[in-house]
Amino acid sequence: MNKRPHQVTPADVSAWQDELRSLKDPKTRRIQYQPATLYAMVSRISSFYRWAQRQARAGSTPLANPVDPIRPKAPKAYQTKKAKALTDAEMQSLVAVIKAKADDKDIVGQRDYAMLMLFLVTGLRREEVVQLKWSDIKIQGESLLLSLRLKGGDLVTREVADPDAINALRGYIAASRPLRKLTRESPLWTRHDYAGKPGSGLTSHAFAANMKRYAKHAGLDHFHLHQTRHTFARIVAEDSGSLIITQDALGHANPQTTRIYVQRIGIKRDHHSGKIAAQLKSK
Repeated sequence: MNKRPHQVTPADVSAWQDELRSLKDPKTRRIQYQPATLYAMVSRISSFYRWAQRQARAGSTPLANPVDPIRPKAPKAYQTKKAKALTDAEMQSLVAVIKAKADDKDIVGQRDYAMLMLFLVTGLRREEVVQLKWSDIKIQGESLLLSLRLKGGDLVTREVADPDAINALRGYIAASRPLRKLTRESPLWTRHDYAGKPGSGLTSHAFAANMKRYAKHAGLDHFHLHQTRHTFARIVAEDSGSLIITQDALGHANPQTTRIYVQRIGIKRDHHSGKIAAQLKSK
């Protein structure tokens, strides 16, 4: 569709949504865009028109927002097996299984333990962790800095301060670095299929398959790697008591997307009364 913004109609947006709903992955034949993704995409178009309306000069004809009449309903929060957050006990059991392999100096176990810890303490998406290169990481003092390309293409630097995650990564680096020739563009995670020797870069599918095997040993049925992101969201929401803080931690542009991850905020934490009380007592 080659139209200027003022030419786009609600019917055009509706037809575009219908086209996206019908798209299927050529390999798996599964629906390519889920309702939450479609809602976020339409919301971004609406946001553009709201921005354009704010920029309009006084006296000019306002630019109509073609999304308003046909905006889809926000997806309801859900808890499927794919989306369900792990409980603390489930998370601890899974980590224990993989850490035992890492502690035995099994290089695959060291790699997978380091990767799992990054997933759990950052809430990053699968490809954001799997596609890391050597040039994307920097251990600086007590912190790990990750250079990431997020979903949507944004480049950010993310700090990881958890010592267990950093030590897990240090362990894998120490074990794998002598085994391969490295450049800045070398993948951080590699396969170790042949007597521990490194192969090609690890794929997200291979890592997810490994995680399912670990999860089975930990007594977790129907494990899905995306549950690590939901678990991160659950813990942040419980600790902060804030949807906004959880939304920022997950990197969501739309709070409705965050609501899919967090059904409810149990306790809204008090972050302000102590500061206000101090001001009342100050002279």
